[in-house]
Amino acid sequence: MPDHFCLYGPPFTLSGEVYFSDNNISFQVDFSNPADQQNILAYEWYLNDTLVIDERNAGFTGKVYCGGHKVGVRVLSSEGWSGIKSHSFYTCKAPLAIIIQGPDFINEGESGTYLVLQQLSDNTVEDLTSKYTFTINGGASFNGNVLTTIKNEGSFSDETLTITATPVTGNPVTKEVTVKNTTQFNSAVLVVDLFNDTSLNVIGLIDNPEVTVNHQPVYTGNNFLPVSVIAENAYMLASDLIPGSATNWRFEFNLAKLITQYPNTTDFVFYIKGRGAADQSLSGAFSLKTKEAKMIMSGGTGSYVPDVVGGNTNHYTNFTTYVAKGANGSYLEENLRNIIRFNYNFPSDTLTFTAEQIIIPDFDYMAVRYHWLQGAGKDLDIFVGFEQTGTPFDGMYVGFGGQNRTVPHDTVPPSDAYLWWASDNRGLSGIEAVLIGMKKFVSAQQNSTNIIQVGLYAIWYDPVETGDFSIELVTYKGGTMQLVDTNFVNDGGVQVSNDTIALNTMKHSKSGMLSNYFKLGSLVYNKTTKTATLNINNSSL
Repeated sequence: MPDHFCLYGPPFTLSGEVYFSDNNISFQVDFSNPADQQNILAYEWYLNDTLVIDERNAGFTGKVYCGGHKVGVRVLSSEGWSGIKSHSFYTCKAPLAIIIQGPDFINEGESGTYLVLQQLSDNTVEDLTSKYTFTINGGASFNGNVLTTIKNEGSFSDETLTITATPVTGNPVTKEVTVKNTTQFNSAVLVVDLFNDTSLNVIGLIDNPEVTVNHQPVYTGNNFLPVSVIAENAYMLASDLIPGSATNWRFEFNLAKLITQYPNTTDFVFYIKGRGAADQSLSGAFSLKTKEAKMIMSGGTGSYVPDVVGGNTNHYTNFTTYVAKGANGSYLEENLRNIIRFNYNFPSDTLTFTAEQIIIPDFDYMAVRYHWLQGAGKDLDIFVGFEQTGTPFDGMYVGFGGQNRTVPHDTVPPSDAYLWWASDNRGLSGIEAVLIGMKKFVSAQQNSTNIIQVGLYAIWYDPVETGDFSIELVTYKGGTMQLVDTNFVNDGGVQVSNDTIALNTMKHSKSGMLSNYFKLGSLVYNKTTKTATLNINNSSL
């Protein structure tokens, strides 16, 4: 709001809002010295540079059409008329949130431009960038609103930094940005951990014909390859069952040895194969250790656990895969199924992987439950919605920021909906859940595509701690579904499957906009086979 000096008379301020949610407006003249108001002989108010007749008071109220306007006022004292003070404002438009807009990810050593935007209720934004000063913690700096990051040759990991935009008056706004590490490095060891399944018959092997130990497995009881070598000279190491730990099995692959002995090989391929007690999802994690690392083995016969000394950890990544039932004590490769495949490309020092899909048999209902524990973060918000089905319900999501708790909107009873969100959970731990009525959707939407996709999303409303959470997918056949507290319960049917997948995201936003959410994966349902697969995004971005 401009605050012009008066030509004559006592100093005053024109007070009022910038945004009005409807077309009712109100403004007021406030004097620096309240006693000066007694000396004012007259007021003249202007709307859009036109004199308003019969407005002679220190206050101005009225109704104007929706849009942008300008109000002005001047006062008459014994010294004469003051100058006109003006104030621009908008009607039928309310501020929602002030956000920083710009790249979520930026490569080290590169630059990016950021804006401060006021989100408004009519789906427009106002650019406030010029009114804010940008700062950032860590290895980066701002020149105006242009961020330049520093290339850190001594680090191999990404760095999450916080951008702060501070106005002259008012509260600052923040945004997290991930600076992607681009340093090329040589890796020495691949470490693979498998979690929370003690029933596995599981092996690790190398799939390169030129390697002398091609398809010779390591596993519990056959922990070293070759046998009777010290750990740092082995091609592979395998643990025995690790009791009392979330990590039940560990495999290590000696990249440094393979690269040294087979310098003409560009790609090394590794498999983890096995079977479990049941068909179910299996969570794990892998990481690369830098060239200073060496493999070691602790424990003894029946309790071996591989580890690594020296070096840094790069690209620690969680994954979710699928393990088939049929564990019977056999460690023969031909009796086991793929769990996960890795490809390490030596020239580029990159590791890619392919996990088995989680397969979900025929079901009528699926309860999708997002779980988080204290220490992960506060208030995990979710979005679930149909995508690419060829129906009017594509892009209609339930969850925080969604238009309704059910799809279709306001379904009565909600148990008849295609999607039903339980409620918002704002706690430090807890559950948020959505019910997918797949049978109802397929029956009612017969012209939908044969492959039906349901997108699964999550984001933290408040700043993140570890960012860890999981989703539990529980399917049912028959019966009816009821909402009990924040949980969906089946009455009269049978449970078909139950899969839990460990996930992580450090993204947080208060906007409720889908574009800000982390897409953790998609449920892909085949109408012909009446089965579904869960395709997980193994990134934590």
